[in-house]
Amino acid sequence: MCRLAAYVGDPIPLAEALYRAPHSLEKQAYQPREQIHGSVNVDGTGVAWWDGGDRTPLRYVTPLAPWQDANLPALSERLTSGMLIAAVRSASAGIAIGPANVAPFVVGDLAAVHNGRITGFRGALGRGLLSSLSADTYEQLHTINDSLAIFLTVVDRYEGNLVDATTEALDFVGGLVAENGSDATMNLVVGDGTGIVAVRHSVNAPLNSLYTVEHSTGSWVASEPLDDLPTWEPVPEHHLVHLTSQGITTHPLEGP
Repeated sequence: MCRLAAYVGDPIPLAEALYRAPHSLEKQAYQPREQIHGSVNVDGTGVAWWDGGDRTPLRYVTPLAPWQDANLPALSERLTSGMLIAAVRSASAGIAIGPANVAPFVVGDLAAVHNGRITGFRGALGRGLLSSLSADTYEQLHTINDSLAIFLTVVDRYEGNLVDATTEALDFVGGLVAENGSDATMNLVVGDGTGIVAVRHSVNAPLNSLYTVEHSTGSWVASEPLDDLPTWEPVPEHHLVHLTSQGITTHPLEGP
């Protein structure tokens, strides 16, 4: 599980998501308001961002909580971007602690964070999911966890259309979960340098929270509102939102 935030718009310091906002990810690391599983998110902090016109994201991850990292507070004030994804981590049982398991994960032009878990991933369900990956994508499996496995199913299907790749991947994963009689929470955020897709979804399980807000200077999606303004709106259940420089569009999901 985790708390996440992503942004598309005019360039801002990375610290806006991590530290500056009234209910920043630093605050959500120790005092989340709407978290279903767990009560703190202190098992890692990460951020991925796209720098200028470069489609390949940069990434900084640490196994520490936001206030424990000696470098990130100062770096995040100086580094700016018009597209970013950030998260604080609460490790699931059976998944190792360490930087390899801290999101965002990055493959090529894509970066992603998953808020949720797949029950039974360590069994036949997980083996089936990993064995479905193409040989090239499987080579990107640098650690074993359900979040990276879900992301790699998106990578396998990505041919330039982020909405289609994400929708098809979650439909496939959801089908495997249903076939195995299991359950999964699958809030997923994926970016490709042209936009960010965020999904609020689950199979046989309560949904995690996810909100959006749109300003004249940019758009946010986050597990919890980053401030107390009334303009934040919950993402509808089993829907996908697409954040671009033009604003936010919403699409229903199909399948399990």
